[in-house]
Amino acid sequence: MLYTCLDLATADCLHTIAESGAAYTSRSYTSPRKDRTWAPISVAAVYLFNPFTLLTCLARPTSVFMTFFTLLSVSHAAQARVPTASFALAIAAHTSVHPVLLLPPVALLCYDRACLQQAKDGQTRQVAGSSNVPTGKPAANQRTQPKPMAFSLQFIGTFLASTAFLLALSRLLLPSWQFLPSVYLTQLQLPDLVPNAGLWWYFFIEMFDAFRSFFLGVFWLHMLSYSVPFCLRFQRQPLVAVVLMMGVVAVFEPYANAGDAGAWLSCLCLLGHLFERTPSLSLWALNSV
Repeated sequence: MLYTCLDLATADCLHTIAESGAAYTSRSYTSPRKDRTWAPISVAAVYLFNPFTLLTCLARPTSVFMTFFTLLSVSHAAQARVPTASFALAIAAHTSVHPVLLLPPVALLCYDRACLQQAKDGQTRQVAGSSNVPTGKPAANQRTQPKPMAFSLQFIGTFLASTAFLLALSRLLLPSWQFLPSVYLTQLQLPDLVPNAGLWWYFFIEMFDAFRSFFLGVFWLHMLSYSVPFCLRFQRQPLVAVVLMMGVVAVFEPYANAGDAGAWLSCLCLLGHLFERTPSLSLWALNSV
């Protein structure tokens, strides 16, 4: 029942993200294909009936909690809720290292939605004061928009404060700091090379010990190198940067699992308007799910 409720809550987060319109509109861009977006209920249904999601629910791994809090953070960022989005991402990063890589794109998404919401509020006040103001896409007012540097410091500061609070709470509940190497160093150092669905174990099982530390740094830098470039390339479509970064994490994380892959494939439905609706594509989507 617990994992079923978590899956339903995660599907509700996807429904909220799709309903917010963050997939096809931003403060400086509106997709010409916005009429092709998937219905929010369809996005949630794809996640719930994804075979990877069903298998994960039966297996009951702890990665389900990370997936839920990650998508909860994205859904709150799509609604421009800075404290809750940062706090939810901190909870996700408390159970695994990988959500930290989502910090730049999620912050960019939250900033974009905050600017768009503030522009809409300004236009609403203008329309209420004068009936001659043209309607349409809200114009961005540079003077009233949040400052990027101040917004970034607020988001990162909330994330760091939440992380410190969670670490202190864990230390209070546990007798020692032994949970730190168990949770974080296990993923950073890759001590277990049992074959899994990921790519790391096969590479490192043939690696000489003298080069192990070097290639561990290379592999982690490879994952880290995607986050900021995605934000720069897709700054007009921040949700695309978030989804792509989730895909990079799902594919290249040290201990890959079906739950992260299923969540990422379901998130791709948020960007369904970017693809043409052809029978061959629909058949491919059904086969992949």
